[in-house]
Amino acid sequence: MIDTTDMTNSATSAAAGTPFVLALTDPRATNAAQTGGKGASLARMAGVLPVPDGFIVTSAAHEMVLAPHADTLALALSGDDASARTARAQALTASMVLPHAVADAVRSALRTLDGPLAVRSSAIWEDLPGAAFAGQHDTVLGVRGVEAVLTAIRQCYASLWHEHALRYRDRLGLDSRQARMAVVVQRMVDVRQTDQAGVAFSADPIRGDLDAVLINAAPGLGETVVSGEFPVDEFRVVSTGSTAVSEVEATPQSTPTALVMTDDGTERVPVPDPDTACLTDEAALEVADLALAAARYAGFPQDIEWARVDGQVLLLQSRPITTFPERWTRDESAERFPAVMTPLTWDLIERGFHLSLEHSLELMGRPRFGGRWFARFGAYVYGNQNAVRIYADAMPLSLDSVDDLRGALGGILDKFGWMLELPERWWIDLDTYLLELGRLEGTDLERLDEAELWGHVRRISAVGTSYFRPNIAISLAQRTLYAGLQALARLAAGSEDEGDALFHDLLAGVVTRTAHVNAELAELGREFAQVPGLAADLREAVLAGDEARALRLLDHELRERFDRFLARHGHRELDIDAYQPTWGESPLVVLDQLAQLAESPDVDHLARAVSGRGRAIAARERLLAAVPDDLRHLADEVVRLARTYTELDDVEHYETTRMTPVLRRGLRALGDRLVDRGVLDATDDLYFATAEAMDAAAASGQWDAVTAVVAENRREYDEARDRTPAWVWGEDDRRLRSEERASRSPEDPLTGLPGSPGQVTAPAFVVHGPADMPSFPRGAILVARTTSPAWTSLFHRAAGVITESGGPLSHGAVTARELGLPAVMGVRGAFEALAHGPVVTVDGTRGTVALDDSGDEVQQRT
Repeated sequence: MIDTTDMTNSATSAAAGTPFVLALTDPRATNAAQTGGKGASLARMAGVLPVPDGFIVTSAAHEMVLAPHADTLALALSGDDASARTARAQALTASMVLPHAVADAVRSALRTLDGPLAVRSSAIWEDLPGAAFAGQHDTVLGVRGVEAVLTAIRQCYASLWHEHALRYRDRLGLDSRQARMAVVVQRMVDVRQTDQAGVAFSADPIRGDLDAVLINAAPGLGETVVSGEFPVDEFRVVSTGSTAVSEVEATPQSTPTALVMTDDGTERVPVPDPDTACLTDEAALEVADLALAAARYAGFPQDIEWARVDGQVLLLQSRPITTFPERWTRDESAERFPAVMTPLTWDLIERGFHLSLEHSLELMGRPRFGGRWFARFGAYVYGNQNAVRIYADAMPLSLDSVDDLRGALGGILDKFGWMLELPERWWIDLDTYLLELGRLEGTDLERLDEAELWGHVRRISAVGTSYFRPNIAISLAQRTLYAGLQALARLAAGSEDEGDALFHDLLAGVVTRTAHVNAELAELGREFAQVPGLAADLREAVLAGDEARALRLLDHELRERFDRFLARHGHRELDIDAYQPTWGESPLVVLDQLAQLAESPDVDHLARAVSGRGRAIAARERLLAAVPDDLRHLADEVVRLARTYTELDDVEHYETTRMTPVLRRGLRALGDRLVDRGVLDATDDLYFATAEAMDAAAASGQWDAVTAVVAENRREYDEARDRTPAWVWGEDDRRLRSEERASRSPEDPLTGLPGSPGQVTAPAFVVHGPADMPSFPRGAILVARTTSPAWTSLFHRAAGVITESGGPLSHGAVTARELGLPAVMGVRGAFEALAHGPVVTVDGTRGTVALDDSGDEVQQRT
């Protein structure tokens, strides 16, 4: 092993205090800003996985080399001709000498590292999503002796200015003057023609299959695989995502020669059996296990270089996989975006989602995501399910046992400290958002021309984007905390069922903003109930769609109270799409809720909240009594944070919707102007434009070009509105559903995710949207794609809840738990299976929906 003390005491950069050389096992070597992407990744694995000994010449050393030549280098890298820039920069590099301090640090590190060495470039911008730099910089193999190593380091420095690397940085918008290089110097394993080497991906990046390891292998050194200049054998190994299984698909190619080590460097030698796969199935499984182990340790799918020498598999390099094929499904998006989405709304909010995601992943210490998380196809929004599995679904800690948790205690604060700070920071930033919205709401729109009105809309969107920046982190934190709390509860209870019951009790009685609004609605509903016949008359007016008549039914005092309620909460949405009116613009929806509440048994929200908090206190005491003393504080903090984030996730959504009325006002003013111009037939047609078309029209003044865009997008929207979207974009979902039905016995239950515990049998009633709400019968099972706060009144009439999307964090699940209603979430195909109102048994504890054989149905009105 290398003497790390000797290295640490080596010459350092006096200005920065950064060592010029770090052992792979030095904790500081995991900082990619000092050791580059390749070096930092190897440093994280060293000492845990079979990584050959080595050290890293840090970027501080390169900085010292370049410092005297900064102005000359900047001049060499200027201009548009990449070939000329490369020639100038590499000639300048060739003239540079390594400072004595750097050379002495390398000599010191080499004292305990003998034999042939591999000297590998490790640029600080390497292995970023969307900026992989794979194969852009040099690796020198079989290096022997101090002077040869120093020469190889300078070659790696020069490779920073390869023409293809310069062009790549230009394309990515990276300033080459800021590029720096670290260099990995590593003991080279003695690979012969009877050995094998290559690369392996812990998830197949070609097919987008996260449950398969892809291996490229060749006899001899793996450089033949990396260079792509010679045939390679390919192996696909089925995995569970964390461990390999014994299913190997081999695709061998004829490989007549192998690159092997010699005393003087490397040479190509004949392969004894060139047409036989170079790895047996057993050996391929060993390589797959190493790739998966690297991914588990890194917490992210990995692209590794490996060698198999004398039957032992060694890890030579490991880096995050930087790109994955997109797999668009409704799994992640159906809850957040249940219905068709107008293109203009999507264009105005999409950037906010992706900037929020980038910020969230940065907080979580996860690799940057270079792709799209959501996209709109066929008027519906889809989520990139591969991204969800990679980034959101992976548990950052193993909680299979108390020992696992105890072993992870030391790193918990580093990984999750941001969760402690985020709520307070969010509340502070909320003030800025609300003040900005207030300023924009006060804009005199009559004084603005069409281009200025579009600029006003863009500013509203920008304010919302800035506010939304931490909001996905809130959702991801809540998801992580729920997973951790559920695991703790199961460990404490000793079984899944008892643990899940304890988990639900631990979250009982959280007083959310939605709960406050519901309490106000219930109080107002009780006032409505005091007026004889008012509820029935209101229901009749609502069913007739007669808003004016419904409002006339309220006496002066009730109307004032109703108006005050809308003034406080009228920004609540019927749908996330700004095309749909808010509560304040659609009072019939709220009046229908009040009529239903007036007809419902009196519900004491305060008593329910007190009861829920009592269950939560008792559950917390049970949990803390069951966990070991050294884990008690952690368990208590997880409970507190899970409840905090339940409240925060709800209030974040409540405040997000404050933007909708301001945005709709601006779009209405612009839509009216374009109707006057003859560009649009109706004001709301504006929602079927695109931001790109509006930007172009505002810049050129040629508004007529918007007309054709609107017509085409409206046609697509109208066709999509009444059909169930394919669950996986690009697949024939109807065929898949018919195959599922054919393979499922009538006695088999529908399955989903447990949302709220308990069991109930009642007729199912499918609610497509607000228009179906007045027809919902008391005591039925509410079946919906998803629910929002606007649906809350239905929960007071329902016996249970089934949704096609969502999980235990969704609005439907939280509200069902508050009201004690059994609920099953994420039941794919529920709309189709339950369309005719069969009697079903909802088991919210197990997450199943069974069709009753009585044949009873509830008639649905449309």
